[in-house]
Amino acid sequence: MKRIYIAVLFLCISIGLCIFEQYTVKTAYETTTDYINTAIEQADKNDYESAEKTCEQLKKYWDKKYPYMTAMIEHGMLDETGITINSLENLAQNKSEDLQEELITAKNQIKSIRDNQKISFGNIF
Repeated sequence: MKRIYIAVLFLCISIGLCIFEQYTVKTAYETTTDYINTAIEQADKNDYESAEKTCEQLKKYWDKKYPYMTAMIEHGMLDETGITINSLENLAQNKSEDLQEELITAKNQIKSIRDNQKISFGNIF
């Protein structure tokens, strides 16, 4: 009987962790995408000072979420995205024309992370 209780407890913990993972990935995707879209609009208007502040906020948010996400997601994907996000502030500061391209790259990388972590048979099994 104790084995059944332990198995049920393990299943409950596993389901809870899965829900936490999906919630974390979803909110991280939505928030980072909002920051990136805002920065793209600011860069379109050549408002690099505002874009720099937005990129700084994005970096702080990413640094806050990164430890949680590394526990759940392959580090390679997160590291590439982190490198891109960390470079955005410098590009905005230097008023680089590459800023928009890098913002789009970061957006695609974050979308890829979200797509790879969605609940699917491939992820479960």
